[in-house]
Amino acid sequence: MWAKQKGFTVVELLIVIVVIGILAAIVIVAYNGVQGKSRDSARIAKVKSISKAIELYYIDNGRYPPILDGQGRETSCGSQTDNWGHCDRNKTLADMLAPYMYIDPTSLSDATQGNYYYWYTSQDSDNYQTYGLMVYLESSGGQNDGGYYSNAYEVGPKPPYCSTKYSGTNASWITYHSQCAGGN
Repeated sequence: MWAKQKGFTVVELLIVIVVIGILAAIVIVAYNGVQGKSRDSARIAKVKSISKAIELYYIDNGRYPPILDGQGRETSCGSQTDNWGHCDRNKTLADMLAPYMYIDPTSLSDATQGNYYYWYTSQDSDNYQTYGLMVYLESSGGQNDGGYYSNAYEVGPKPPYCSTKYSGTNASWITYHSQCAGGN
């Protein structure tokens, strides 16, 4: 007479392994989404802080920091001849805002923290001064911020001005040679 052995069959073990694998995959996907949203929240908070410093600068100086194009596309900061000098312009922006907040200029063009874009416009003819500040997000969290880009978070008077006054690519406030980027 055979004694009944206690234990799991191979099929039962395979089912348990598959279920654990499915649960692990769900947890990993959910965790990755949370990480991206967390990085986006940090980027948005940084943009809002920089915007407040820019507004304080405006109160003290009667204009926004006059930097035509501080874009964070490059991966390293160099001279004005390297990368169109965007890093140097980010440093200039950081220096101008130093009385109001500390900004590491290299953090404005660090791919892991996000590339930040600053654009200043002033026309002598109508004395209209405005600026735009933007950072691209990993999600589409910028679709309701009043700006042009749904995959970026935008602040300042320039993004909503451009998107309401112009249409199509002309409303893109940082694209070269667009109608809005050339002025108001």
